Amino acid sequence: MAFYCVRAISKLFTIESTEITNWGKWFEYNECPLGSFVYGFQLKVETTMNDISDDTGLNGIFLLCSTPAARRFTYEFFGPYAPTPPSNAISSRVGNFGEYRNVWQCAGGSFAIGLELRSQEPQGIFWDDTAANNLRIHCNRGKILEGDGEELGEWSGAALCPHGYIICGIQTQIEFAAFDQTALNNVRMGCCEPF
Repeated sequence: MAFYCVRAISKLFTIESTEITNWGKWFEYNECPLGSFVYGFQLKVETTMNDISDDTGLNGIFLLCSTPAARRFTYEFFGPYAPTPPSNAISSRVGNFGEYRNVWQCAGGSFAIGLELRSQEPQGIFWDDTAANNLRIHCNRGKILEGDGEELGEWSGAALCPHGYIICGIQTQIEFAAFDQTALNNVRMGCCEPF
């Protein structure tokens, strides 16, 4: 799907996770500031209890934004694995549970171009549903970053930006107040063309 965005005159494409569950509603789309793109992420995750509690798994995704110039400076002066401080961190709606986990960054000044979501299929009326549990980000120099979410469910296939485009935005589907709350179910990411 493609549409024109407020960001500039460039086209924005959206990629999204394979739908395993479809609970909750889609919230606002948020985008990196003009001229910056996604190079890393951080997850908010509720640890699986394996008891009678209502586990929610993945509650939120935060994307780290930076300009190509800032990424290049960090790479050239501090090496390919030096962390780049984000100029911005963006997210869509985030669930109420869990803790913030590690920050993951594409190495060598590279940026994010794709995603995979780990989701658990519906468990039936008598069992606890968690929906999404973890995230992978594909970097444009071939590396795949796997987040430190939970291990329930299966990985979707990769959803990749069109050639030459970089991830620049996010929208999440979150289930709140429910008898069996699942928090994050699906994610869409916007792909923008660098100038």
